[in-house]
This record gives sequence, C-alpha cells and structure tokens, in this order.
Amino acid sequence: MQRLTVALLIACGLAACNRKGPELPTEVKDPAEESAGREGVDTVTVDPNGAFVGAAVDGNGEIATPQREFKAGDTVYISVPSKGRKIGSQVEVFWFHDDGKSRKDEAKRIEGPFTVFEFKPADAGQYNTEVDVNGRPIALVEFAVQ
Repeated sequence: MQRLTVALLIACGLAACNRKGPELPTEVKDPAEESAGREGVDTVTVDPNGAFVGAAVDGNGEIATPQREFKAGDTVYISVPSKGRKIGSQVEVFWFHDDGKSRKDEAKRIEGPFTVFEFKPADAGQYNTEVDVNGRPIALVEFAVQ
C-alpha cells in the first residue's frame, strides 16, 4: 500500500511539473494612444429610422412620398425626426455624390417634430447623405439620380 501511495505521489508530482506556468501579461495599451493611432476615427452606429428620403413632405415635415430614385433637377427631401432630441439641437446634413465630392452642406436647429432639408441634384449617380446631430453622425441616407 505504501508503494502504491508513493507511486501515486510521484505521478502527481510529474504531472504537476509538466503544466505550463501562469501566462505572462502582455503589453497593456493606453486607450489614449490607441485612439490617437486611429487618427480620431471612432466606430459609429447609425439608426435606420434616423432620417428619411422622399419627393415630398407634409405640413409637419414628415416624408409624405418616400422615394429613393430621382431625376436630375427633382427636389430631394431629407426629413429628420426630432423624437428623443432636444429643441435647439443642431442638425447638419452633408450631401455627397458617388465621385466622393460634397455637393451641399447645411445646418439647422431642431424647432419641431421634424427637421427638413432639401436639395436639387443636377448630376446623375448615387448620393450618400450623412446626417449629424450636435456633431455626431446619426443616419446615412442613400438615393440615386438618373
């Protein structure tokens, strides 16, 4: 019995010697350095209901005729719902053509249930419109002009 106990203790000791030691800590990155390395670019989540595009708005500023395809010279409306935002907050809209160039930038203060922007694109192609509230992106709206 004593030999069995000694053999068991030796086997346990050998098994314990084959284990890896604790992992050494890796380099700890400073969040300030990490964000500086990204050149100020943060991940943004946009709300699919943060802004709407269409060919007409009603009396409150809500899109009355949703539409994503337009002809050159048509008026394109972007309507931004104010729900959950403070009156007086600044809403900015940046209209970009698929050539990467900005076509129009505009800013308004929230005064009612919807903040409406309009644009008459002259160039055919895809457009992307970024909507920001108080300097933070909240929506991206895409439409095409033929």
